[in-house]
Amino acid sequence: MVLTGKTRTRFSVQADYEVNTLSRVLELFTLRGLTCDSLLAKKTDDGLQWIELHCNDIEEQHANVLLNKLRQIITVRTVRAETLVLAS
Repeated sequence: MVLTGKTRTRFSVQADYEVNTLSRVLELFTLRGLTCDSLLAKKTDDGLQWIELHCNDIEEQHANVLLNKLRQIITVRTVRAETLVLAS
């Protein structure tokens, strides 16, 4: 599907609470020259880490590549992305 107009993609990552997990996640965006508009990272009650990144206007192909790369990080348990088309 091709999205037109302004979009916002939310990446949600659940991972083991390890010292290098957040930096590995952010590195994937940095290597592609992408910046995130917001970032939330917190430790959950069950000892995992929840990371949520919001990025504007990422092409669908880039989002899919990022999803696959995020899944390859050994400490990542689940990852998903949702893209919303913003009102003009």
